[in-house]
Amino acid sequence: MWHLRLSSTSFDQRVVYDGHPTLFTIKLHHGDEFTKFPNVSYIEGTMMYVDMVDIEDFSIHEMDAIMKRLGYSVPPVIYYYFRVPKGDMHFGLRALGNDDDVLNLAQYVKEHNLLTYFMAPKLVRKVIIEQLEDIDEHHPPP
Repeated sequence: MWHLRLSSTSFDQRVVYDGHPTLFTIKLHHGDEFTKFPNVSYIEGTMMYVDMVDIEDFSIHEMDAIMKRLGYSVPPVIYYYFRVPKGDMHFGLRALGNDDDVLNLAQYVKEHNLLTYFMAPKLVRKVIIEQLEDIDEHHPPP
C-alpha cells in the first residue's frame, strides 16, 4: 500500500525497490497551475512523494484516493496525463484515464520508477515519468 512522504524526508528508491520492478514513487506537485502553450511549465505549488505504489494494483481510482488523502474533493471526471520518458510537456503527454492507459504507463515503470505528477486548478492533472538517474532535488525537471 502506498504512503505519503514529505519532500524533506529521505527515501532511497534504488535500495528499497531493488528486486521489485513493479514499485514506483510518485513525485506529486499540487496547489498551483500550469502556464499555457508554447512555454508550458508548472508554477510554484507544494511537492510531496507517494512511495511504494505498485503498478500491478495501480488504477485511476488510486490516483483519486491519493488526491482525497491530500484533502482534495474528487469530481466524477478527472483528467490525468503522463509524459513518456524523454518526451516534453508539449508533445510527450499521454492520457491516463482508463485501464488501457494504465497498461501503457506500466511499460515505463520497470525502467523509470519515479513518476512526477502535477495537479492544477480545475482538476486537470498531468503526470510525468522520469528516470531515477535524472533526479536532482536542487534542479527539478521542467
